[in-house]
Amino acid sequence: MKKKLLFAITTFILLNFNAQAQNKDVQNIVLRFLDSVQTNSYMSLNVKWDSVRPDFIEQTKNINDLKPHLTSFIKTLKDGHSSVIFLNKEEDNTEESKFAFYKLIGTTTDAEAGLPPKNFQHRILQDKYAYINIPSVALENRKFVDTIGIQLKELDAKNPKAWIIDLTENNGGNIMSMIWHFPTLIDVNHCYSYFSRTKDEKVSTRFIETSPDDIKVAQLINLEYEKVLPISIKNNNVPIVILTSQITASSGELFAAYFKGQKNVKLVGQKTTGLTSNNSPIDIGGGITINLTTSVLKDRNGKIYKIGEGIDPDIQLNIDYAKQEGKTDLTYQELSQAIKKNKQKYLDEAIKILGNDSFK
Repeated sequence: MKKKLLFAITTFILLNFNAQAQNKDVQNIVLRFLDSVQTNSYMSLNVKWDSVRPDFIEQTKNINDLKPHLTSFIKTLKDGHSSVIFLNKEEDNTEESKFAFYKLIGTTTDAEAGLPPKNFQHRILQDKYAYINIPSVALENRKFVDTIGIQLKELDAKNPKAWIIDLTENNGGNIMSMIWHFPTLIDVNHCYSYFSRTKDEKVSTRFIETSPDDIKVAQLINLEYEKVLPISIKNNNVPIVILTSQITASSGELFAAYFKGQKNVKLVGQKTTGLTSNNSPIDIGGGITINLTTSVLKDRNGKIYKIGEGIDPDIQLNIDYAKQEGKTDLTYQELSQAIKKNKQKYLDEAIKILGNDSFK
């Protein structure tokens, strides 16, 4: 009887100790989450932290509370771009754990993530215009960069009279991979910058300076600069048309921003989605990363974009997709399919513009 009682007491103590330890871990994650958002979020000044912090801490006490409460809180920022990523790994908040997000990106394939194959397309139009589609890219970055490089080399060898770069299907991902092979088509080093809520400005160049963290990330996604040198496009003093749509978003928009305002470039299509803000991944431990909106875009013309503001094309292509489909409104998926179905209209507009001296 004494042994059973002792066992019961010991078990109770151990369970209570484990529960307290788990609750302590949860509390640490919650505090890191709140501190990170309050310090870094572009929308932080809109939050009433004096009342929000104690309420959130009170409501988020065990591990099962984390995912719904963190996700719900991020939505209240209303920047339309921030998110919380749960990696399902119980990792401490260490120097190594902050790269867990990129490690996952570097080791996961599109198929494993349930993503469709990337729509790589390139060809010569009318025997003189080089067309290339730049799809979204989050995973398989090295394969993406290698494929785009091969396509650009093939097109450049044909001595094209103009470039048509298609971003109409590009809803974001890794801007570094997207822009990797395009520096020789860009005429300046300072293409755009980011403005934080404190008005600090971070200038983006054709290639971001390689800090120790940048080098580590490049290794994890198999994109070390010295091993994957950008190609040099020799036909770089010709007109360039950038095609955009309503679903061109995030890094797809930043790709357009690299070229927006360049003398030999015209953006053609529709106003982009409006995810022109910059996100920074912040590890808070427990396998949780905040992909937080920390700044907004300022283009080379000096325009500072508001939260939710898209990039206007230089030449508008008016297509009423909803009317075309016999509806008053379209879901994102329906809009995406409608844009693909109308791709030829974008190409026809680009060819028309290239043929009517619009660049002079």
